[in-house]
Amino acid sequence: MSSHATSSPLRRRSVLQLLLSSGLGLGLPACGGSDDSEQAETAAVLRTQADTAVASGLVGLVLGQVSRQSSSVAVAGKRRLGQGAPVQTQDRFAIGSNTKAMSCAAIVALAERGGPALSLTLQEAFTDWAGDIHPAFAQVTLSDLMHHLGGLPAFNGSGPEEDAFIAAVEADSRPLPDTMASRRAYFARWLLAQAPADSVVPGRDYLYSNAGYVLAAAIVESRTGKAFETVFDEMLAQPLALQGAWRSPVPGPTDLLWGHEGAAGALAVVEATEEALATKDWLDIISPAGGWACTGAAYAQWLRWHVLALRGERTPLPQAYVNDLRAASDGRYVWGWQALATPKRLLLTHTGHEPGFMAEVVLDRAGEFAVFGLSNTGHFADDGTSWVLGRIDQALAEVLKQQSIAL
Repeated sequence: MSSHATSSPLRRRSVLQLLLSSGLGLGLPACGGSDDSEQAETAAVLRTQADTAVASGLVGLVLGQVSRQSSSVAVAGKRRLGQGAPVQTQDRFAIGSNTKAMSCAAIVALAERGGPALSLTLQEAFTDWAGDIHPAFAQVTLSDLMHHLGGLPAFNGSGPEEDAFIAAVEADSRPLPDTMASRRAYFARWLLAQAPADSVVPGRDYLYSNAGYVLAAAIVESRTGKAFETVFDEMLAQPLALQGAWRSPVPGPTDLLWGHEGAAGALAVVEATEEALATKDWLDIISPAGGWACTGAAYAQWLRWHVLALRGERTPLPQAYVNDLRAASDGRYVWGWQALATPKRLLLTHTGHEPGFMAEVVLDRAGEFAVFGLSNTGHFADDGTSWVLGRIDQALAEVLKQQSIAL
């Protein structure tokens, strides 16, 4: 699983670091003009910044800005290096770990409609094999898993846990599970028999973990008898009118939009390797942590519901999810969002990385605005920095500056 798991946002430089260090968007006056003229101006700024980012090395990019009144999205660049086809507005970009907030909202909505309680413990959730669960995990709750409080290893490609799991699968002489749900249950049973991460108390200590979202999905599947993807569609995608699809981290021959990974000026198309194809069935189980792909317009729609809800308006978002976002405090991770304070406001942020793709979002907790960037370009240096996120940061910073949004 190591080659294709999503990465931890704690390794990443945030858009806020660029905004605050550069001074862009700070202390600027509110802009005037009519709604139509403001929207036209926003669209023009987004187009210019998307083109500039692509000229500086990104293969393709979607930039968007959302307010209570409107949403604007611009696309630029190519679907694949070495080919002439441009990015189209209908192309679906992998959003990586930004999927987590969507998965959280779906599970909270399910709980509000009589599904698994957010306080359900792992021991209560997996009664058929509760005796196999390491005692340290027994009282970890469904909510804990989605807030990275489960004490579970990261499964983000930077540790040995993926290799340990694949080795256990290969050593198992029994018939292996052949559905997504049964593979998640198999993974959950194996993982919860292991000891928790070193120096971490499950249920208390924060440790970013994609595996926690696999377990959360496994709980949903065991309690509802439905695939998590079906529940996601029923609880979130349909009520919020979100158009998107689950995308395997292993690219397929029918893909139109391709991912690219590497240092600036040295990008390579992400293509399926023999190792990835051999483990694809297991790589795909992690999709609730980072496997959603959507257009820029669909992601803007997702954020528009948040802008409205955070302003106190009625939306299809689950109320408990909205209430917790409105109460988020600096430094807290809440339902797939990292809360960060600036001199003038509290922002909800997240970044996502799938092989060849990156995503970044900044949402004002007061519901004044949201901005985001999605690219089919990915990269992380050994020190956790990313020239790709740097380019997206610059574009978003300039958008906020041009729109006179004060942070």
